[in-house]
Amino acid sequence: MKKFVSNKHSKLQKNLPFSYFSTNLYLDFSAYVFDRNGEHLVVWQDILYPNEFPCIFMPKKKENWTRCSVALATKEDIETIEKENIEILVNKPVGNEFFYSTENFINPKGSFKNRVKQFVSNYEYLLIYNCDKKRIIEFYNFWKSQRKHENITFEESEAFFNFCLNNLDKYDIKQVYVEVKNKIVGLAWGSNFPGSNNWIGLHLKVNYQHKGLSRFLHHERAKIFEKYKEFSLCTEVYDKG
Repeated sequence: MKKFVSNKHSKLQKNLPFSYFSTNLYLDFSAYVFDRNGEHLVVWQDILYPNEFPCIFMPKKKENWTRCSVALATKEDIETIEKENIEILVNKPVGNEFFYSTENFINPKGSFKNRVKQFVSNYEYLLIYNCDKKRIIEFYNFWKSQRKHENITFEESEAFFNFCLNNLDKYDIKQVYVEVKNKIVGLAWGSNFPGSNNWIGLHLKVNYQHKGLSRFLHHERAKIFEKYKEFSLCTEVYDKG
């Protein structure tokens, strides 16, 4: 088993479905590759059971459908397996990955729109699109101090945040920060999905005292990706990032 490296495994990435977890950035962070029955399987380490490495997505070859764990199986994948009369030993839903229209975030309606207006009306703010690393870390530590608890995926989320922070230029991560009274109160990052008209919404973190800021940052980040049609914000598996 070898570490996934996007420069070497670009063909594998192109054959994966559009997902938060199939972008080069996330695969370089978490994925591994090994050969089975003539197929290069892309896997990751299970958070709860670190000795297990399930496939991230369903393998292409039927020979690899048996004795195989799949982390992100779709309903269609499950139906395909059942049609082949392959026994599914464990079927445990852990969350859904949702895909959104960029246009709906650029021109929001209803409560989303109201929350954006709430922030704009109540605060004098400044938008910046690049920020000193030291300031980012200071804000992140403040954001972290607001949390009342840490869920089981927090450690991995924090590691991924630091991975992104250390590779902002390498992966051309787009950034937007909000300043209020010369202090960073929120950030949102995103990156385009290679070879598609889609993008990925990465980390979004805010000072919880500023009402409407989260929606405002969703809105402002989407404007950066106005030329792209759809995007993913990961899953709602355990808790928001």
